[in-house]
Amino acid sequence: MASAYRLPGRVAEAEGALGAALWDAGCEALLEDGDDLVAVFAADFGAAPNETPSDAVPTVPPGGCWEVVDERDHVAAYFEGLDAVTVGSVVVAPTHRQAVLRSGQTVLWLDPGMAFGTGHHETTRLALAALADPGLDLRGARVLDVGSGSGLLAIAADRLGAADALGVDVDPITLPIARANADLNRSRARFEVSDFAAAPPAPQSVDVLVANLFAELHVAFMDAYARALAPGGRAFLTGILAGKEGAVEAAVPASLRLVRREREGEWWLLAVALAAERGA
Repeated sequence: MASAYRLPGRVAEAEGALGAALWDAGCEALLEDGDDLVAVFAADFGAAPNETPSDAVPTVPPGGCWEVVDERDHVAAYFEGLDAVTVGSVVVAPTHRQAVLRSGQTVLWLDPGMAFGTGHHETTRLALAALADPGLDLRGARVLDVGSGSGLLAIAADRLGAADALGVDVDPITLPIARANADLNRSRARFEVSDFAAAPPAPQSVDVLVANLFAELHVAFMDAYARALAPGGRAFLTGILAGKEGAVEAAVPASLRLVRREREGEWWLLAVALAAERGA
């Protein structure tokens, strides 16, 4: 038996500080269960872990509850329940499923692991739909995925024609996972461990930027997004919980204009664009 720590409604924070804290606490896997984030630990802390000696129970972020699970069955059931997800011309499929494609569709093989982004969550679907939009021509584009996690969005950009697709993430544990996913899909997408806030890309070096983060990070990064975009460039910002989109919109600087608002469930995607000529 094993133990699981469930954080209701927190799945969108898995790629940020919350997910990092759970990995630091020693969890073996992070799973999406609807909007709940579930961290699986190999040890069995019993039905009442708070009564276990304090040095045996990991220190985890507050707001969750402990459950006793069969680790093997829990993870296996999660995998078995995953089906292929179709978003426009992109089909994201786990390797244990068969993918049936229509003309013009591209399949991305991706199994969930210790980094998030399988295409099943609304935020990932919103970002994929933006990249696969027929009105967006990625051919020859330089694409940056901020908070790349599993690498799905950078890989999708590469498969959709980008000349260069780079994914950056602050969590080093995501790097081998993203690279393995790129190899699985024969993708040229590159991945680096990098803190976007501390080491933003060179000015005007990005044609398309995609970031599946939470609202507060988008607010903090907005000026860096604007500096990174080349003239005519676009940034697709998702992971924004309903009710917080106004704060992100208010942070859009004068150099950018809001060109798109999309909502799925409780989540928003905002798209901003830089004028074709700087200062225009």
